[in-house]
Amino acid sequence: MFNVNTNFPEPEVNENHSNVGGEDDILGQRFSQFQEQKLVEKFCRDSHLLKIIEGTVAAFVEDYRRTRTPEKLLTPLLLRLDFVYTDLLTQAPSLLPLVVEEPLQFGQAVKYSVYGLVRNQLKVAGLKPIDIGQLHAQWRVVGLPFSASLLYDPAAHSLRLGLSLVQGILSAYTPAETLVLQSTWYCGSGCMRNALQTSATDAPLCPNCSRPMCEYQKLRVTETYRLLAILPSCTVQTPRSANRLHRPTIVRLRAYAYTCDLKLGAKYLITGHFDGSSNYDFEACHLKSE
Repeated sequence: MFNVNTNFPEPEVNENHSNVGGEDDILGQRFSQFQEQKLVEKFCRDSHLLKIIEGTVAAFVEDYRRTRTPEKLLTPLLLRLDFVYTDLLTQAPSLLPLVVEEPLQFGQAVKYSVYGLVRNQLKVAGLKPIDIGQLHAQWRVVGLPFSASLLYDPAAHSLRLGLSLVQGILSAYTPAETLVLQSTWYCGSGCMRNALQTSATDAPLCPNCSRPMCEYQKLRVTETYRLLAILPSCTVQTPRSANRLHRPTIVRLRAYAYTCDLKLGAKYLITGHFDGSSNYDFEACHLKSE
């Protein structure tokens, strides 16, 4: 686990910029992956997320029963799940260390726990389980209170590796680009084999006959995203600092992560995590205007 000193605020917050209190005992708790998945599953069952999961599975089952075509069983399941901070604080406080310190590990726990719930629903409906690659659980942490200890700010040498906040001015953004979430392929030579791919459009080779496979075009799932350039808020404050260059933080913002309009010069608070394996600095899971 990453050793990041992060404190959690109390549930009653009357100001946007809350002061962080003392460490809670929950920070010392660590769980196995199985326990993490069970904690996420319990939270989903006890919250509004269960209805979202059940509704998505019901639509999947209805679509298959209407046509009875085998390829319908390969249809992706897209779930957009909002984990509200105040709900986590009151209903599942033991999950908070995982959410804040290990967001990628939390994302995996969400995927596997939701997959278990989906399998149960399909079993009740009399259908076989889907491949876990068909499940796309897009999670957001909504309402994370502002705290200076959570800021990701390279200019101030603050490079958090857990769930972080980027606060600043939108100075530029790219046109919407397309991200392939899933493509589904079949062998046209009669091998009766299917293949799922993510983030790729190149035809895979059939493991039986080694011929290029054909795509189910209607089953391709895509999403748009933009790259944002976020400058620190101090760049527009007075008095302005002289003889200083400000480097923007490059943020990847996927379509599911925001609902507000993007306006140049506007101030935003972005929740997400550091991503050092790409051409951007920060992966956003939620954006809101200030």
